[in-house]
Amino acid sequence: MTETTFTPIYLPDGQVVLAEQNDNSCYRLYGFDNEVSISGAFAESFKALINNNASDSDMTRLHSLEQQPWLNGLSQASTKPVIPPQQQLISSQLGMLFIEVTDKCNERCIHCYADSTPERTDFLPLARITDILDQALDFGTPFVQFTGGDPLIHPNIIEIVSYAAKRPFKGIEIYTNGLLLHEKMLKKLAPYKPQLSFSIYADRPEIHDAITRLPGSWKRTLDAMKRSNAAGLKIRAGIVLMEENIECAERMPAFLHEHLGMGIDQIRFDAVNQVGRGKALTMLQGITPSHSSSSGPDRKGKLCIAANGDVYPCIFARNFKLGNISNQSLKTIFASMQHKNPDKNGSKRWNSCSEQLSCGDCRIIAYTLEGSNRV
Repeated sequence: MTETTFTPIYLPDGQVVLAEQNDNSCYRLYGFDNEVSISGAFAESFKALINNNASDSDMTRLHSLEQQPWLNGLSQASTKPVIPPQQQLISSQLGMLFIEVTDKCNERCIHCYADSTPERTDFLPLARITDILDQALDFGTPFVQFTGGDPLIHPNIIEIVSYAAKRPFKGIEIYTNGLLLHEKMLKKLAPYKPQLSFSIYADRPEIHDAITRLPGSWKRTLDAMKRSNAAGLKIRAGIVLMEENIECAERMPAFLHEHLGMGIDQIRFDAVNQVGRGKALTMLQGITPSHSSSSGPDRKGKLCIAANGDVYPCIFARNFKLGNISNQSLKTIFASMQHKNPDKNGSKRWNSCSEQLSCGDCRIIAYTLEGSNRV
């Protein structure tokens, strides 16, 4: 029985295609958000490309696969990286920066990817957060999301948002359950016009409260959303789907429109990820993020800074640490990154990436880059 192998294929524009071979007759190719199987003569030509002995007829055959935009440049592809790891991670510039200002939370959600609870104690100091924001501008003008834990617990959240609002970021968002978003805090936040994203899981309190494991949390979150809406701040809803609330999925858009006037473009559905406490839950199949994730040459990269300073490619890639901002600059972290060579354990590594990460670009980045911890 032939062992499954994975080979990264680097396209001329810097994108990566992963090639899975589980026998001698076919390949499955994975792109950022696409996949396709090839067999027969196409598979033979692709094998010749990997082995660096492709003929002109092989190249002509591979060129015909480029009708699929995500395979553009396949006939000129290489098995060796054509761009530095930093560029693969953040593309032409950093597009999304997640900062987990604390891992402390006033809920105990059953699926929490960060294992946040009221007992957690990590906080990023204000000075470190402002330094992170300044460093990020060396790599672009990303959209910044302050998250956690619950970011409203951070004692300096107003100063953090104020500092970010004075920098040329594409936007600022606070991802919260809203339990601490009282009128006084809203008045302090309003001048900086942050977008507010709320974690709400159901249209019925008993389902939501069972997920957060905090009685009364549904009403408090919904009331905070109403106050924010009335204050003129942009809001959106983040709905993580799992067996415990899947029955609510179809009803949520109508519910949020009725109570808050929200449109479908203000609602995002995600499947629970097999990270943190989410490992104990059943992973629902067939659910993809309800927003369109960018791909192709203009894809903008993501980066996450955790409350203990650890740096990850995204908030769910917890097994793939790039470094720690407490003792390294982002420039130093990027400079130390390496591409990971193919290995015989490729299938296990790819399955781990697929289980933990919902976006195709994050899966491929975690697979192909070498960090201090391995997926």
